[in-house]
Amino acid sequence: MNILIISDIHGSHERLRDVLNTPYPYDMVVLVGDNLYHGPRNPILEDYNPQKVADQLNGLSVPVLAVRGNCDAEVDQMLLNFSMMQDYTVTNLNNITTYITHGHLLNPVDDGPKKRSRLFISGHTHIPTMNDVDGVMLFNPGSIALPKEGHPNTYGYLSGTTLTTFTLKHEVYMTSSLSYE
Repeated sequence: MNILIISDIHGSHERLRDVLNTPYPYDMVVLVGDNLYHGPRNPILEDYNPQKVADQLNGLSVPVLAVRGNCDAEVDQMLLNFSMMQDYTVTNLNNITTYITHGHLLNPVDDGPKKRSRLFISGHTHIPTMNDVDGVMLFNPGSIALPKEGHPNTYGYLSGTTLTTFTLKHEVYMTSSLSYE
């Protein structure tokens, strides 16, 4: 299965459109939080339109798995036709036990290896990372809307056991292979 992994959209409908129009096929979308609202510490983007983002996400023809970010609220859930209010979820993606959380309630480096998963996905920092710590791949796809520390706008992609971070130009930014161990 091919899975798009998107974090920190912050209401950016144009950047979401760019990601959803990836040339890489996908069978599922994982949203790692901060979907509609820009947040009080972030600038309002020129393409900020939470309703359009909700419409784009609701219009997807593939399953959506989502967790709540620190900028997500109950009112956001009213606009979406999939659940997004849980703080975390544990699931099996391509036979890989995966823990997904936004990252504002847990420290991935400290808490990730304790969750007994092979893949720990978080967002929140807007910084793409891919680090294996004690046999757990700590993955942050970065932000499609508001990247930090000089990184480009990025999203994640899991195909089989290959984990990749792409820029919005759909160029490889970083990649790693996961084992089933």
